[in-house]
Amino acid sequence: MEALKEIERRPLFVSRSAKPVAATPGPVILFTAGGKRFAVQASEVEEIRDRDDRTAIRKLKGPEPIDFALHVGLGAGILERFVVLKPGEVSLGVTEVERMTILPKVVPLPGLFRGAERQWYRGLLVMENDVIPLVRTEYWRMAGASTRETGSGA
Repeated sequence: MEALKEIERRPLFVSRSAKPVAATPGPVILFTAGGKRFAVQASEVEEIRDRDDRTAIRKLKGPEPIDFALHVGLGAGILERFVVLKPGEVSLGVTEVERMTILPKVVPLPGLFRGAERQWYRGLLVMENDVIPLVRTEYWRMAGASTRETGSGA
C-alpha cells in the first residue's frame, strides 16, 4: 500500500534535468517553416536572402540550403527566404521571415523532447501566447558541414 502511495505522488510527466540554456539576451529573428514559427538569435545570422538570390546562395561553401521544414519532420517546405548563419557557410531555407524582436525568457526543453529535436533546438520561447522553438545554430552548422562532405543537398 505504501508503494502505491509513492507512485501516486510522482508526477505523470518527468522531464530530464535540463542544463541552463545559454542564450544571450538580445534580438531574435522569427521565421516560419512548414507552417510553424521558429526563432534564431539575430547575432547568429549573417544575412537573409530571398529566393531570387538562390544562385548567390549556391555560391556559399555549402552545396544547397538546408530545407529546414523537411529536416525537422514537417514535410518539404516552400523555400522563399534563406537565413544564412554566421560565418556564411550554411543557410536554412524557410517560408517566411516575420520580424525581429527582443529575446524573452528561454525555457529549457521539456522531457517530451527526447530525440533529435534536443539537438535542433536550444529551448522554447513563450511569446504572444505561442511557444516557439529557439534554433540551436551549432547543430545546423554541423549539419551543413556534413552535407558538404557527402555532397548531398537537403
